[in-house]
Amino acid sequence: MWKLPQAKGDNMQEIEQVAAALEKHEAICAERWKTVFNNLQTMEKGAEKRFNGIDEQTSKIETIILSSAGFLIVTLAGIVGTMLSMH
Repeated sequence: MWKLPQAKGDNMQEIEQVAAALEKHEAICAERWKTVFNNLQTMEKGAEKRFNGIDEQTSKIETIILSSAGFLIVTLAGIVGTMLSMH
């Protein structure tokens, strides 16, 4: 992968050691990035399920709130109507 320059003696050995260390480092980093991307994909799938569940829960809560508000309005209207008819 790395093109090594022409060198003599100890310099060539040092260059080869650095090149080997870099190749090892690149291989390790590549594996780490694969793991990170796989984990991100898993997290995105989990988030999608959670957000879909939130939509369902929100619609249930909306139904309960609207039903309660309707009940209160009808009850209060009945009380006001009863009070007005007494006079």
